[in-house]
Amino acid sequence: MARILFVEDEEDLLSSLVAFFTREGFEVFHARGGEAAIQLAARMRPDIAVLDVMLHEGPEGPAGKDGFEVLRALRDRGFTGPVIFLTARTLEHDKLLAFDLGADDYITKPFSLLELRARVRAALKRAGGGKSVYRYGTVEVDLDNYVIRHGDELERLSNREQELLKYLIEHRGKVLQRDELLTSIWKYSAGVTTRTVDTHILNVRKKLRDDASEPAFIETLHGIGYKYIAQEF
Repeated sequence: MARILFVEDEEDLLSSLVAFFTREGFEVFHARGGEAAIQLAARMRPDIAVLDVMLHEGPEGPAGKDGFEVLRALRDRGFTGPVIFLTARTLEHDKLLAFDLGADDYITKPFSLLELRARVRAALKRAGGGKSVYRYGTVEVDLDNYVIRHGDELERLSNREQELLKYLIEHRGKVLQRDELLTSIWKYSAGVTTRTVDTHILNVRKKLRDDASEPAFIETLHGIGYKYIAQEF
């Protein structure tokens, strides 16, 4: 699960960003001022940061660091993840300065949450170089596009189904207990009694067209959890 840091002093916008990206399956951290953002990034080590340029309304007041200074400080402290500016400042000079300082993208307000999500995912993909398409004979799992292809037929994955399948694939061959899946993907406390994991496993199995009695993808270990067993070919 990707960890994202938002640095934004507009409270309503920040609330919308946090709510949206939490629903999308990200682990979200946020700060309204520059110094707080730098300290939070050092503690939580996010995968990506989204910065506003103008942070003068934050708790640090007019003397606080702006987004450019935050970016400098993050880079100076060894943060190598992608940084996206999300700002009302549209001057070419500001964009060029952002890129010169090491920003990966620059988005001006107003903006679409869906576009921002797409840009965040693209930046993370470029940074991680991680694999996102897996082929198992005639079955293709495309995590970027949230689909499973069976030849010319598509099965679409929900956000949580994609997160679950991604986690299973990344831990192939390992027995994953329900508590681990609940805490890693849904952020539930350990020991919570719920059928959420089992329901989502059932849905993913259907979309993989996997037979639980003779599994090719997800093996059930009764009373324990699940194991992803498929190998690409």
